[in-house]
Amino acid sequence: MRKLVACVALASLTSCGHSEERIVPSLAEMEQVARTAGPDDGTTTRPQEIGGIEFQAIYREGDRVYFQVDENGPGVDPYGYVWSPKHAPVDDSNPSVASSFEHIQGPWYRWSDSY
Repeated sequence: MRKLVACVALASLTSCGHSEERIVPSLAEMEQVARTAGPDDGTTTRPQEIGGIEFQAIYREGDRVYFQVDENGPGVDPYGYVWSPKHAPVDDSNPSVASSFEHIQGPWYRWSDSY
């Protein structure tokens, strides 16, 4: 029974993105991309690999840059990581979308939307 509980806990921690052991080493490369991402630079039109992680979309919204992961295919609520260097992100988007943010380190957050 303990093994089952441990497996469920581990699955829930990693279900919304990559494990911290995998994402943290990629944050420096991701930040280089975030600092140069413009609002209309076309990064949302093609998958891009950064630090060994493939992102389906990378896009800027205001002072935040989103790195969207698409591991589960279409129809799944979007999730990934967000770079927010000025302040902790809050759910201030479309009222029909619930966004959640979990701090990783520095200006980096795990992000997910629920429609």
